Amino acid sequence: MSEAHPEMLVGAGTVLTTEQVDRAVEAGAKFIVSPGLNPKVVKYCIEKNIPVTPGTQTPSEMELALELGLDTVKFFPAEPAGGLKMIKAVAAPYTTLSFMPTGGINAQNVKEYLAYDRIVACGGSWMVKGDLVKAGKFDEIRELVREAAAIVKEIRG
Repeated sequence: MSEAHPEMLVGAGTVLTTEQVDRAVEAGAKFIVSPGLNPKVVKYCIEKNIPVTPGTQTPSEMELALELGLDTVKFFPAEPAGGLKMIKAVAAPYTTLSFMPTGGINAQNVKEYLAYDRIVACGGSWMVKGDLVKAGKFDEIRELVREAAAIVKEIRG
């Protein structure tokens, strides 16, 4: 994807090990996202100057992210973990921390998340559903992504 579309910023998600970091970067990933905060993976990415956004859910994990030098974390799984109310509650003492919620984000609730200034981005699989990929329905995926981009533009300008 990186070779075919060099104008795109391509990252890798659900990265769990340093070996997966290496494979993702070799495949063209410019950033790494993980479901949890594995200090070994985070330190490895920092040493290699690879942007990394680990998943967090608790204040302790957020403090560890700050201790490791990060200023943005994934909040996962967002909706099951309390959603925007939880993010706002834990964000209060961590004034330098920004969030990227994923998990349960969809076209119906993404506006609410994006309206909060401490949210840098939202992840949502509703745009690229597995069944659409398997069926090769890339026009439908393109339309869902366009709709998501329009929502971002409406909220963020």
